[in-house]
Amino acid sequence: MSSSQPRQRRQGPLRRIVAILTAVEITIGAVALLAILVLVFTQAAQRYTPFGGFAWTGELAKFSMIWLSFSVMGVLITSRGHIALEIVDSFKNQMVVRVVQALALVIVVAVGAGLAYEAWGLVTTQGIIKSPVLRLPMSLVYIPVLIGVVSLTIRSAVAAVDVLVNGPQLTDYEESEVTAA
Repeated sequence: MSSSQPRQRRQGPLRRIVAILTAVEITIGAVALLAILVLVFTQAAQRYTPFGGFAWTGELAKFSMIWLSFSVMGVLITSRGHIALEIVDSFKNQMVVRVVQALALVIVVAVGAGLAYEAWGLVTTQGIIKSPVLRLPMSLVYIPVLIGVVSLTIRSAVAAVDVLVNGPQLTDYEESEVTAA
């Protein structure tokens, strides 16, 4: 790849599947965020009513926060919306950038695999424990967590291979600099 030509957005046979999975994960995150909004507003409104409040609203809002946090982890990796040190991305030597980005993604894969293992353990062992108010089996609470960390792990592995094969991922700002050069 010459530095005078901008690299095209990556495309492949799995692009449509990734788009569908991304839409599903974003939908889960949006529903969880909307649930948090409605449940917290309901809790606030209950303070000013003469009748007793619903105890389940706080518990469900807490679970929704967990589901929101974990459901979009994979999407953040794919869209480069995750926390990253992009100072290395500005290095002129693209091989150094490629190696650093790939190494960072491999570390994310390792951490994601560990999280997936632990989430699977929670899903399989915590069915006997029920949430205090809703009496929801805790294994059900951990299923979205498991799905999120599996998505994170798979997307990070694919991104690491993509960086190794096709070169470093550029941000929109870096792509505009390459185009201008």
